[in-house]
Order: sequence, then C-alpha cells, then structure tokens
Amino acid sequence: MSFHSDKRLLIVLSSLCAEGTPVLTLDLCRRWQAMGITPTVVTLAAQPNDLEPEFRAAGVALRHLSLPPGGTARFPALARGIWRLCRSLRPTAVLSMPLGWHAFTFLGARAAGVRHTAAHVGNYPPVHLSGGMAKFRLLVQLGRPVTDKLICCSSYIEEGVVEHFGIPRRKTTVIYNGVDVAQVVRRAEESRARRPARTRFVVGMVARLEVHKDQPTLIRAAAKLKSAGLPVEIWLVGEGSRRAEFERLIAELDVADTVKLWGMRRDVPELLGQMDAFVFSAKPDEGLGVALIEAMAARAPIIATDVGACREVLNDGELGTLVPAGDVSAMASAIERLAGGDAPQARLAAARERAETVFSIAEMATRYARCLALA
Repeated sequence: MSFHSDKRLLIVLSSLCAEGTPVLTLDLCRRWQAMGITPTVVTLAAQPNDLEPEFRAAGVALRHLSLPPGGTARFPALARGIWRLCRSLRPTAVLSMPLGWHAFTFLGARAAGVRHTAAHVGNYPPVHLSGGMAKFRLLVQLGRPVTDKLICCSSYIEEGVVEHFGIPRRKTTVIYNGVDVAQVVRRAEESRARRPARTRFVVGMVARLEVHKDQPTLIRAAAKLKSAGLPVEIWLVGEGSRRAEFERLIAELDVADTVKLWGMRRDVPELLGQMDAFVFSAKPDEGLGVALIEAMAARAPIIATDVGACREVLNDGELGTLVPAGDVSAMASAIERLAGGDAPQARLAAARERAETVFSIAEMATRYARCLALA
C-alpha cells in the first residue's frame, strides 16, 4: 500500500489520560507517521493530560479546545473550534474518538471543506439509560449527513449501532482495536522471568473505574474466596470516577488485605507478567477491551464476563473462561479452578496467536487509513 506524504489527519480526543482510547491513539499516531501521515490531536478537556509528554516526544502536534464548562453552548463552540482548526491545518480527514460529540465536530470540519470524516464507536449503545439513550441517538442521527463512517471496534458493537441507532450498515464498518503484540510479549515475558516466589494467587483486572466495567463483582468474589480460605490477591489497575465507591465496598467487605487499587499505571505489560490470572469483568455495553487483548498476548489465563464483546474476542470462550454477568459465585469458582492449575498451555498459545493475527495495531492503523482516504 502506498501513502502520500501530504496526508494530514486531525484526531479529536476527550483527554490525554494514560488509559484506553488515548493510549490506543498514541500507538496509532506512531504507526501513521511511519506511513507518511501527519496526525494532529485536539483534546476537549485539558485534564487529565498524563500522555502529553509521550505525544510530544513522538512529534505529534497537540491542540486544545477551551469549551464552555457545561450546557448546550459546548456544541456550537466545538463546531466553531474545529472549523478554525481545519481552516488552519487543512487536514485530509477528521477522526473523532468520542461518539456523540462527533456530530458537531464534523459540522465544523465539513464547513471548513474537509471531505473525509469517521467516528470511532468503542461501546455498545447505552440502551439501559432511557433518557441518555434518546439523547445519544439524537446526536448520532444529527451526525449522519456529515459522517462518512462509524468505525465499530467489534461486530457486536456494529450490530448494536445498526439496531439501536438506526444507522444503515453501509455507513458502518468493523475495525478491531489493536495492540503492539510484540512489545507486550517482550515486556510481559521479561517481567514474568523476574516474578518472585509467593504464596498468594494474583488475579488482575486492567480497566477504567467507570460504570461500563464491573469491578464490584470481582471485589465480591474476592470476599467469597477469602472466606473460603483461598490465598488470593486481587489487583485492580486503573483510575476513574468510581474509585471512592470501590474503596467503600472494599472496606465494607473487609478485603483491604486482599484487593489492591493500583490506580493508573504505565507498566501494564509488566504487571500482566506478574499476574497468575487476568479477569475482565464487564457489562453488556463493553466494546472490546484492549487490556483483554494484551492479556491474550501476555499468555495470561483469562476469565471474562460472558457479554458480546468478550465472547467475540475470546472466540466464543475457546480462549478463556466465560462467566455470567454479575455472578459472584461463578466468578469465584472460575478463579478457584485457575488457582488449582486449570490453565491449558494450548489455550494460552492459541490466545496469543489470535492477538497477533486478529488484533494487530499495524492492521488497525492501515485499515483506518483506508477508511479515511489516507491510503
């Protein structure tokens, strides 16, 4: 595939927090630069900005839009801000990572003459939020005339977008989120080689502390395992708005000696190498889970909630143990089985192979470039 050196891409992010979508965007920017594409990242919130040094070190230009703090005035301000940026930068395409906001992002981009637009869809439509869903659907519909594609991170998400947002399938496509598998493997294996001897079985989960994840089920499973006398330790890696809630639950269940809140970390592959098992406890609106793919690459035994995205990533449960959503007993039992040595090496090898062949960051970057007419 050939790329042209004059191709410029404007990427809209909510913030530069060192988790999830911003980390993925940083990896993509590095790949796009190697393809001769010039990315510029614009953020809607000034904080958190943990990844700013990494973006700058990679040579990615950063801009920030100072939007009004609340209310509907933010939407026209966003459109005006994007219009000004596009008039100045003349990007070939605009990519919006936040969904909903993309409607006004692309109104501004189109007014400035940008021909190609696409929005990333990372979560299932919030059908459980009646009022919120109606507003979200309205924004997605508003964005239809100015949006070329909604890029869904899984087939499960695409089906939800078509069904609940009423978007024609010709306006959607599936491009899996990707990871730098080789780098994850190297860092995880080096860390695993340094793993100290210990008596506790370490189970980790890497995810934002937000409503679409389900850390409480894992915390309650930890309490059940502690009561049964199983020497287990739970690492919750990530930060978010529910931290105080989880701290109260940990204290209420008396598992502060068992469940550790690690906060936001920059060494996730190294932590995966130190874990005996990885748990991805999520809700039905989970989109894909980059951390789940990293765990596959790191050959960590996996337990995941049986929701659409996890089932898709784990190939219908062939590559990990699926447990019913919100089922504390099933989660505890699955952890107990893994602690007893129930982790076939063939399954771990197959999981890494799937990560390498299906969830590659290089493949993701190439397919996004095609979708945005940068190829």
